[in-house]
Amino acid sequence: MKKAITYLRYFIEYLKFGDIISIYSSVKYLLNKTSHAQNRIIRTSVGTFYCRRNTNDFQFANYYYEWGVKKFMLARVNQFTVFIDGGACTGDYSVLLSRYPVRCIAFEPVPENYATIIRNLHLNRLTGKVDAYKTGLGNKNMKARFNFNPVNTGASHIDSLNSNGDCEVEICTFDSLLNELKIDVREKILFKLDVEGMEPEALEGCTQFIRQYPNIMFVMEEKHAGQDRIKTILNKIAVFEYGIVDEFNIYARKITNLN
Repeated sequence: MKKAITYLRYFIEYLKFGDIISIYSSVKYLLNKTSHAQNRIIRTSVGTFYCRRNTNDFQFANYYYEWGVKKFMLARVNQFTVFIDGGACTGDYSVLLSRYPVRCIAFEPVPENYATIIRNLHLNRLTGKVDAYKTGLGNKNMKARFNFNPVNTGASHIDSLNSNGDCEVEICTFDSLLNELKIDVREKILFKLDVEGMEPEALEGCTQFIRQYPNIMFVMEEKHAGQDRIKTILNKIAVFEYGIVDEFNIYARKITNLN
């Protein structure tokens, strides 16, 4: 029933913009994991998006994609001034939140996805307004091999063997970028972290940031890494309040530093 409601919301959103091709692509993707055969540009309530052929980019562009996460964020959009998207894929969250008085910063290591973010920022007249970095987030600065999923582009992930991946990407600690990012310590920060199981490593790379900045809330996918690993790392750095966002995501709000 829950999936049926989700798909109904998708279809209503596509119909709202007369996007019959995306409805057809949704059915096609459900049946055999393929989609539209040509590159397309579509409009949704989120914005205007370039959708690569034979991918599910059209799904990421839908306003109701990951609706539990979006609903959580939009209900609190007046409570933060900086949004950081670790694992941004096509940049849809930054496009959505840029309509509010929020500074948006996106990180995406996969070259094909990063190029799509840049194109989407241009389509939405956000070039120069959203900071996009072609890097992944981890616990050390390094080069890594990534397995690129050419259909579900958001599921691309680090190659565990670090030898046979489809592309080489850059991984950085968030702490190593702090000086470049120039985020004032008084800012109220919402940090979305969805990095296909590398959430614990990315958090380790945020240690200085977490200790230095008092107003941080993380929203993290936990289905690959697990809540316990995530909480163990955070609890070594500061005191956090935890809660459920949806079936795949949790939040962690910093309360105070450890004594």
